[in-house]
Amino acid sequence: MNWINYKKQIIETLNNADISDEVLEILRESKSKNRKIYITGNGGSASTATHFSCDLSLGASRNNYLDNFDRYSVIPLTTNMPLILALANDFGYEEIFKQQLINLAKEGDILIAISGSGNSKNIIKAVDYAKDIKMIVIGLSGYDGGALKKISDYSIHVNSDFMEVCEDIHSVICHFIAVYLREFEEGH
Repeated sequence: MNWINYKKQIIETLNNADISDEVLEILRESKSKNRKIYITGNGGSASTATHFSCDLSLGASRNNYLDNFDRYSVIPLTTNMPLILALANDFGYEEIFKQQLINLAKEGDILIAISGSGNSKNIIKAVDYAKDIKMIVIGLSGYDGGALKKISDYSIHVNSDFMEVCEDIHSVICHFIAVYLREFEEGH
């Protein structure tokens, strides 16, 4: 594939991607409703999840950041490597995110789950647990959406069978959300 064709795939896929106003409102209201936002992803999507956690923690509240104590409460489930490795070793890789939610999450909190295929077992187990305790689940998936698209409360689906394109568009969507939240804060 050459650069022109790759760009064409990105543009076509991005033009077909959408995010609902409900998702934006849920995230925007998470501060006033005292909801924590947990973000997780498998493989390359773990990097997207970690990056998105940074953007929501800092970038979405950048306006007068040092004096702003009204910030989004964001916890990446992808960064505590000693715990992740202990959970994987002791209980299996499928448990690494669910077990962290058991320690931290409560009803009404938000889980943002990212999986290019939509079928990562560790993501699906975390989502199943989140649904059991009545968390709000926002799923970002690619390909045909897999199980994640079906079981998420809100699905942001990137319709592409090209993993790199899915991951690129997920990153664009995450950046948009952070910019949207920051601009909303600055306007109010």
